[in-house]
Amino acid sequence: MKESKKKIILTAIELFNQNGVGNVRVHDIAKAAQISPGNLTYHFPTKKALMEAVYIYMKSRLEEFTLVEDNPVDIVVDALKKTRDYLNFQIKFRFFYRDTLEITKLYPDIRQAYRKRIQNVINFNRKLIYQAVQQGYMQAESHSGQYDMLARNAWAILNSWLIEQEIMGTNILEGVKASLELHYPYFTQKGREFYDKMIEVLPKLAASENLQNLE
Repeated sequence: MKESKKKIILTAIELFNQNGVGNVRVHDIAKAAQISPGNLTYHFPTKKALMEAVYIYMKSRLEEFTLVEDNPVDIVVDALKKTRDYLNFQIKFRFFYRDTLEITKLYPDIRQAYRKRIQNVINFNRKLIYQAVQQGYMQAESHSGQYDMLARNAWAILNSWLIEQEIMGTNILEGVKASLELHYPYFTQKGREFYDKMIEVLPKLAASENLQNLE
C-alpha cells in the first residue's frame, strides 16, 4: 500500500475512533492528514471507497494474529494470547465495534464481508476447541453440535467486550478471564489443573505484548 493511502486510512481510523463514523466528513480527514480534499478524493473518490479501504486494512490486521497453527505447542496458551490480542484489536478499531449496525447498514459491501468474517471467526473458535480436545484439555462433545454452539457463544461474548469495557470499565485481564471461564465446564482434569496455573499468570499475559499502534 502506498504511504499516502495508508496515511489517509490511519487518519480516518483515528477520527472515526474519536468522533464516530457518521460525524466525520471527508474534509475533516483531509485536514487532519494535512492534505488537500482533492488529494484525498484522488485516492478515495467517495467516503464509501474510503470506508471499504479502512475495512480491508482492519481485516488484514485481524488476520495477522488469528491464524491457527496445525500443531501449536500449547493450544490453551495460544488461544489466550489470541484472545488478548483480539481485545486490544477492538480498542484500536473501536469505531467499528461501537457503530457496527450503522456501518453495515450504510455500506452493504462491508456488511457482506463482515458476515463472512463472523463465520470465519466462529470456524476459528471451533478449530481451537477441537485442538484443545485433541491435546486433552477439553472433553469430547457430549452431543453433536455442542461445540459449534460454544464457538458461536465465544464469538458473541468477545465481540461485545468493547461495550462492556466502555460502560463497565472491564479491563483486558477480565475479558481474557471471561473467555477462559466460558470453556471451564468442558475442561478435563488436565484442563482444570492448567486453568489453576493460568489464573496465576493471567495478569502478566494480559498486559504483555499489547498492540501499541496501528502501523
